[in-house]
Amino acid sequence: MIGKTKFEAILLALADLAEDYRENATIVMSYLDYISIIKDLSNGSTSLFGVQPEQVLGKPVVFIDAAKQPIVGDFSYSHFNYDIGILYERDKDVKTGIENFVLTAWFDHRIKLHSAFRIAEVSSGTPTV
Repeated sequence: MIGKTKFEAILLALADLAEDYRENATIVMSYLDYISIIKDLSNGSTSLFGVQPEQVLGKPVVFIDAAKQPIVGDFSYSHFNYDIGILYERDKDVKTGIENFVLTAWFDHRIKLHSAFRIAEVSSGTPTV
């Protein structure tokens, strides 16, 4: 959903979810986005900086620095597959005598139900008439 601010975009994304998904919704966003929301909402006051993110946004929040845009949804419909092959490797540096061990693992991520998620976007341009 597209809003004028990140806060509005998150609220619109929550409102756009179907009722069943909205009950279990979680917000995934970067901490930098959250701080900018708090800064805008607090209007110079420090009272909102001590409040839990769930109290500000209305749903549980998970902070991930890699999040480019906030994602709102029921993450029980997101599946990570960790039951995969693991590659073990070992090597010895003959000059130093140090043994190096490498563990390589892959994982798979699948969205089971796309309609259970929304991306909260901020409108970047000026409105057209």
